[in-house]
Amino acid sequence: MNRSFEGLRGIAALFIVVHHMFCAWPHPLSANAYLAVDLFFVLSGFVISSACGPQLSNLASLRTFMIRRIGRLWPTHIATTVLALIVARHLPAFGETLALATMSQGLNVFQAGIGNAVSWSAGDEMYVYLLFGAGCILMRGRTRMVVFAALALTAWPLAAWIEIDRACLLQGGCLSKLVHQFGWLRCIAGFFIGALIYEFRDRLIPWASHPVFQVTAFSAALFLLISADALPGSALTAPLTFGALIGALISDRGPVSRILQTPAAQYLGKVSYPLYLTHGVMLPLVVSMPADVGLKQQLVTYALFLFWAFASTSLLHNYVELPFRNRFNRWAQAMPGAAIPTAQGVAGVRLHEHQHSVIGNQNKQA
Repeated sequence: MNRSFEGLRGIAALFIVVHHMFCAWPHPLSANAYLAVDLFFVLSGFVISSACGPQLSNLASLRTFMIRRIGRLWPTHIATTVLALIVARHLPAFGETLALATMSQGLNVFQAGIGNAVSWSAGDEMYVYLLFGAGCILMRGRTRMVVFAALALTAWPLAAWIEIDRACLLQGGCLSKLVHQFGWLRCIAGFFIGALIYEFRDRLIPWASHPVFQVTAFSAALFLLISADALPGSALTAPLTFGALIGALISDRGPVSRILQTPAAQYLGKVSYPLYLTHGVMLPLVVSMPADVGLKQQLVTYALFLFWAFASTSLLHNYVELPFRNRFNRWAQAMPGAAIPTAQGVAGVRLHEHQHSVIGNQNKQA
């Protein structure tokens, strides 16, 4: 397992939690942290390609792959959706229920978000997994890379065009409005950029793992997450900027890797998915807070929000995420032709064991 990716995933989740924690009383340092979602997408593309891409060769392997991915995302999604509906005191209509059950709520089905406000990205990623799996069983080698590049280089400019047309270069917040509508463009662009980085990993490692490049890539990513609006339009480069960071961390060594391998970052990575979804349950309450409250009230709200996020994360991780993921994995493994390894979240990648032999090895499966 690449521990740098595990820690990076956790830090990304924390950035998103902080971004939403300040949504009632905006703070400049958290205003652009929504871009951590794009970091998730790129990281997911690389890790899924590494852990599962080589084994996706027929319909049986695609079925196994999708059962595992459903087991990874769906149970926690359903649990947090139910909690979000209870908090919002909302009984969904039939169409909303169907969309939430099939995780299609982020596919331009509704004018506004439904259920858990942040779950659109998990739903979009589920369908991109299916697109990726189909691409893997239908194409090989250069053809696959060309198609993946075409998907990324179509979705990314389209997302940028939509946001530029909405005057994000003047108002800031580029990509922030692409969520339940057109958020799938962000997902496709990021995921397949990550997949392409995996395809070219052998060429990238010799120079991308250099400490200078690693620190530079990390600094650029941190700039986007903290102050992208200071440079109008820079948020539109998020998929490529985060892609450079992923490439720099493939070796799992270096100064940035050491930071991401600390126990705190590793814990955040382990629980990043339930942390991401559970904090969204309380967003309606945070958003509804009046803007003119005093500092004391704000601090109490922040403390309660963080307590809820981390306490519920621990419970969901232990009693929903892990048990159901293991159960779905057993079901998948029992299927005829099962050959897809378990990819734990978006950081369960089997790169660490290969990091000393990957340089110059042009015969590795892609």
